[in-house]
Amino acid sequence: MDYQANLDLISQVCAEVGGNTDLLLMPEMFNTGYTMMPSEIPVSWQEETILALKTMATNYDLHIAGSIPFYKNGKYYNSFIFVSKDGLIHSYDKIHLFNLAGENKVYEEGNITTPISLMGWKILPLVCYDLRFPYLCWTNDGYDIIIYSANWPAPRISHWQALLKARAIENQCYVIGINRTGTDQNGFEYPGASTLIDFNGDELIRMDNSVGYANAELNKTEMLAFRKKLPFLNDRKSNFII
Repeated sequence: MDYQANLDLISQVCAEVGGNTDLLLMPEMFNTGYTMMPSEIPVSWQEETILALKTMATNYDLHIAGSIPFYKNGKYYNSFIFVSKDGLIHSYDKIHLFNLAGENKVYEEGNITTPISLMGWKILPLVCYDLRFPYLCWTNDGYDIIIYSANWPAPRISHWQALLKARAIENQCYVIGINRTGTDQNGFEYPGASTLIDFNGDELIRMDNSVGYANAELNKTEMLAFRKKLPFLNDRKSNFII
């Protein structure tokens, strides 16, 4: 758990993509690595992480987002945060905790999805296990982008790929899944496979298991034209939408 090394790596990426990138995305608990012992993390790391990201966002004119362990009101949350040059501008607390690993025993679950409007895009941030629960994405208004910040393990990577594509198709929006790579302290392997899928379910990017990044430009005009041509979202039943 070397949070400073993780922040240094993010700073290096910012230096490489700064000037032509609006939003830089990271996997689940990108600053500490996925941990089931948040109480052993100095609370100061939280504010130091946000301050470091704010500095990077200012220096390189971009936004930075991903999940971190987040302490508030005497409890720990797995929170997806967005940071700009103005600091922390948005957060979402993971609703579906991974009970199979005991995440519910150390983190408090969120109770509401909290979309963010960013540069003209309506974005829904979600975290890892949330991917298995499609009703989080159901809304009459629709989202332009759904982002999953994740630590999704190798044995179930086929589920990752199938569910990301399903969320894109059923919501006719861009879906971005950001997954970690490497092996954790428990010996679990994470194969990367970070993926960008468009509103038609077409895979635009799929990364491999190497540490790295990929760039993409999203086209809202094309997405809206696709929805107009195939207005499936208009047929959703509002009484079934949470």
